[in-house]
Amino acid sequence: MVASVQHAANAYAATAKTGGIPTPGMTMAKPEGLSKTFQPSFPELLGTAIDRAVKAGYVGESQSAAALAKKAQMHEVVTAVANAELALQTVVAVRDKVINAYNEIMRMPI
Repeated sequence: MVASVQHAANAYAATAKTGGIPTPGMTMAKPEGLSKTFQPSFPELLGTAIDRAVKAGYVGESQSAAALAKKAQMHEVVTAVANAELALQTVVAVRDKVINAYNEIMRMPI
């Protein structure tokens, strides 16, 4: 279990370094009229992460299809599928954390 969590954390860090998923406080394109640094909200971050995970899955599928048609090298296929797997593991880890947080809030006495 520890290895898979560390694996997911490393994948997230690598994606964030390459500009994949924006991190809080990161300078992004500012919407019109804002003078301060734009900080994306949690739903925007989550939506971006899910969109990129879906795109990684599509790339993996297209590379697999290209390999079957002998138009792609095997290492390209393996890399694309591994990227899709890491993106999915990251999304699942975030989902699990959100569910655990919700359950913890529901257990709190009022």
